[in-house]
Amino acid sequence: MKQKQWIGMGAAAAALLLGQLLPAMGPFSQAGIRTLGMLVAFLIMLITEALPVVVTSLLFSALMPVLGVTENLAGGLAGYSQPIVFFTLASFGIAAAISAVPLSRRILRGLLRAFGKNTERAILAMMVCEALVSSVVSNVPTCAIFMAIALSFARLYTDEAERRRTLRALMIAVPVASMIGGMMTPAGSSVNLMAISLLEDLTGQTIPFVLWMCAGIPLAAVMIPLAWFLIVKIYRPVPVDEARIRGFAEELGVPDRMDAKERKVVWLMAGMMILWVASSWIPSINVMVVAILGCCVLFLPGVEILDIRTFLKENSWDAFFLVGTVLSISGALIDNGVSAAISGLLPAMEVSTPVLLAATAVLVFAALLINPVATSMLPILAAPLVSIAQTAGVPAALVLMTAALCAGNCYLLPLDTVTLITYGKGYYSMTDMARSTVFLQMAMVLLCALWLPVVGRFFGMG
Repeated sequence: MKQKQWIGMGAAAAALLLGQLLPAMGPFSQAGIRTLGMLVAFLIMLITEALPVVVTSLLFSALMPVLGVTENLAGGLAGYSQPIVFFTLASFGIAAAISAVPLSRRILRGLLRAFGKNTERAILAMMVCEALVSSVVSNVPTCAIFMAIALSFARLYTDEAERRRTLRALMIAVPVASMIGGMMTPAGSSVNLMAISLLEDLTGQTIPFVLWMCAGIPLAAVMIPLAWFLIVKIYRPVPVDEARIRGFAEELGVPDRMDAKERKVVWLMAGMMILWVASSWIPSINVMVVAILGCCVLFLPGVEILDIRTFLKENSWDAFFLVGTVLSISGALIDNGVSAAISGLLPAMEVSTPVLLAATAVLVFAALLINPVATSMLPILAAPLVSIAQTAGVPAALVLMTAALCAGNCYLLPLDTVTLITYGKGYYSMTDMARSTVFLQMAMVLLCALWLPVVGRFFGMG
């Protein structure tokens, strides 16, 4: 076992012990202190990779009743009953279906033919294509799909130094484009759906699919070109001539015509999108239910796009168990009064909608430096943010949307599930990413403050 792992386990054990020994303090009950200790220990284990993610997740679910965070094991596993956990499974199934046909490569080939005149434009084409796919498929599997495409593109370089320099730009562009694309619809990220679920639990309100699209698509339309500009100017990928890029586009192996299997995937995705949009007016249509049923259709006789072995192999069980345990800990934070205590500590603010949305964005990005796992950070902040929004007379839906959109752009450091996919390839350092992404997060603060109030007024949230 590496020294880093031993240090991680030791620090996590210390956090757990501290949570057990500390008494109640101010608004935080003893159960709340224990829960905070559990959260800190869990994050330490994840960041230091002390144990495999699946093992860490199961371990902490089992420790919750042992350490008095929940009454029993059912409480420690409560997060696994949340729809978002199974939406995660369905997302990977849909991603596997898209990977099984040339659909994403067909879109990429078209973009490369139109924009692939040089390396910089080729990177833009890849980022646009990835953002489009990520708008309907969770950003984790989308990132994995396009990382493979980016690595294939790098084979155009014969010089190892040039290849690594270009791959540094590509390996940063891939997770960034995936996260930005995930803003476009609620289905693009589990963080989006988590925000909607939290809003429903806390206020009884919801965020219609169309409202989210009207907010997220323009944001992505601005952020993708901005991200591309920053990445190519800061990391400077090595130029490749147009002929070699066009050769790469043809080597993607895309047939001129869609076969029956690819058409089935297109029709299925189109049907799911229609139902997702319809859910804005038909409350009985649930976004997560549509995704799960859509995934099941892939296995039906006559469709047979996926088989169970492929589904089980392509799924990210790390993501499944991580989300389940994060939701269990988040539920304990609410049940043990931690969220309410934080709400009481935050000052009441009577400010305009743009100012509160900007403050929310800054708070979320600051919180991500402490807790880089977006799915665990959002539930902690949700209740306090809703309380502040209600005090200020600002629509809580816009505040939680801002929190989710910013939490989904957690790429200042490569510690999130999405960024870790490419960081693990070793082409950029821990601090390389921040050289470009810090400006993207500044842009998100400004864009959320200016654009979301406009969308809110259009939908009667003024």
